[in-house]
Amino acid sequence: MRNLFEFLRKHYFYFLFLLLETISLLLLVRFNEFQRSKLFTASHFLTGSVNNLFDGISEYFALRKTNKVLIEELAKMHAGMPEAFYKTDTATQYRNDSIILLEYHYISAKVISNSTNKRNNFLMINKGKIHGVENHMGVIIGNKIVGQVISVSPHFSWIMSILNKDSRISGKFKKNNQLVNIEWNGSNFKKGQVKEIPKHIVIIKGDTIITSGNSDIFPEGLLIGTISDYKIAQDENFNNGTILFSTDFNSLGYVEVVIDNLRKEKEDLKDSFKSR
Repeated sequence: MRNLFEFLRKHYFYFLFLLLETISLLLLVRFNEFQRSKLFTASHFLTGSVNNLFDGISEYFALRKTNKVLIEELAKMHAGMPEAFYKTDTATQYRNDSIILLEYHYISAKVISNSTNKRNNFLMINKGKIHGVENHMGVIIGNKIVGQVISVSPHFSWIMSILNKDSRISGKFKKNNQLVNIEWNGSNFKKGQVKEIPKHIVIIKGDTIITSGNSDIFPEGLLIGTISDYKIAQDENFNNGTILFSTDFNSLGYVEVVIDNLRKEKEDLKDSFKSR
């Protein structure tokens, strides 16, 4: 307390100056309409700026939660779409019967690490074995492909992005179902290569390439991208093209893991022929 009094004694003239300045300003504003209106406008501007700043900060921190809710709702929506069901008999439909099976369901997950600038790129997500994730499952965002699961721990999964030299995607032209293969050449995360385009196919820039459904990784009909350029090979059996990926790999926040409910049945059937 003694130090406080000593400080005030030494610097009282500063505080006196501030007090007199404050009284002068109050008198000036009170008895002058012009100055009062200017102060009123400035105070509202300052208050509005501060409110906008705090609103922006609040919206930024709420964005993650919003994205998570959206991707979870998207996973539920995908599970209810016709493409998620396997129809064993298209001529007959029964309610509450096993003729229509849920072939796919989806698990939402948060991306906790991701790369796009390497020759072999990977992602890590915050879902693992305890959530039902297994190796060789497909990973998507919306109706666009991302990659496949290659390693799983109890709580996390390691994803090989399609931006990887070991990635091979079975695709097809949406307009005529002609099969092609999709690879990445390691140079641009926005573009890949379309291999083995049949010579008789008329290629047009903007042609849409989707998943073929021929692999056990991705369901049929997911977007891979569009043809941005192509090359007619004179002395080869197939043409090649460049694809502009539909997925923005540089801004992945939340994704979905594709769970194939009939996967074991398919694998068992394949294994039964391998053993013969």
